Amino acid sequence: MHFVLRRLFFYLIAFFCAATFNFIIPRMMPGDPITVMFASQGNPLPIETLNALKSTFGFVDGPLHEQYFAYIKSVFTWDLGYSVQFFPLSVNEVLGRSLLWTLFLVGTSSIISFSIGSMAGVYAAWNRGGGFDTLFSPFSLVLQSMPAVIVSLFFQFQTGPLTPGRG
Repeated sequence: MHFVLRRLFFYLIAFFCAATFNFIIPRMMPGDPITVMFASQGNPLPIETLNALKSTFGFVDGPLHEQYFAYIKSVFTWDLGYSVQFFPLSVNEVLGRSLLWTLFLVGTSSIISFSIGSMAGVYAAWNRGGGFDTLFSPFSLVLQSMPAVIVSLFFQFQTGPLTPGRG
């Protein structure tokens, strides 16, 4: 039970650190997305319209601690507001549309990586001390110790981006 409580406390602290960085960093940048979106157009919006858009997307002025507690409350209640990029849709809808494909990709990649890793491990164990075992075991330990994001970026950089029309 002590282990579970310690892990839960660790994840709670990690969540608050990530949420705090996610809250602070955009507020350190100059301006806000609404002003940036409409500043590039030739006709500036009236101040009332700009303020209404800011309040719709949650860019309200006020004390920073009140904004932070409202942000944490909205994260825990899963009220993530409207998407700036896909405006009429809420962030929950955008995430919901992507969830099926995300689960499909995670499931497929897990099955493929498990299959390839198991077959390669069996082959290396069957031919212990051979050339494949000598190269595969240290290489797999290096890949295992690296974060998956770094490995995937490395392989994407090596193969190039997947663009339509390229053979």
